Amino acid sequence: GRRGREMAASAVAVYGPRTTLIIALPGRSRDEGCGDLTFEVTLVKDRSHWEVSREEVILKPEKKVFAPGNLRATNDNERYDRLVRHWIEERYTLRYSGGMVPDVYHMFAKSGGVFSNVSSEKAKAKLRLLYEVAAMGLLVECAGGVTTHESEDKSVLDLEIDDLDRRLGVCFGSSGEVEKYKKFMFSD
Repeated sequence: GRRGREMAASAVAVYGPRTTLIIALPGRSRDEGCGDLTFEVTLVKDRSHWEVSREEVILKPEKKVFAPGNLRATNDNERYDRLVRHWIEERYTLRYSGGMVPDVYHMFAKSGGVFSNVSSEKAKAKLRLLYEVAAMGLLVECAGGVTTHESEDKSVLDLEIDDLDRRLGVCFGSSGEVEKYKKFMFSD
């Protein structure tokens, strides 16, 4: 019966030649009067110390970069198919790794964009609310972005975690880009 909005913090790491960690602290988990904070640290000095590499990670309202997950759903989800075609026709830059973490982290690195992972009758949702969606959603919203469930205009942080394996489709990203998603997916 808990919700993602109740989390005290969230973090995601990307490692390789350079190891970075983005941390989100909602204002309510810090001193009174503090707003949300999202920052990045990098492992330095022969990988023995963390150093703040960006004091603030912010998602700008608009950024023409899209990362469409679960593209099989475009075969039998007409709205998702129209949305993906819109991104292509409008000359958005495609970012697709096949993974939510690297694609959303790319939005943080570029200060914006949109990630979607929409399901359909034949291409079911794979992302789990408890383990992936809520944690990434907190990072996105603390950085000034917006999250929504794939088929209802509701933040993923407000969804009840009523099943440990609850899976759902989502959209995360820059506020203006998620609004465009909503126009395609929710309007008649």
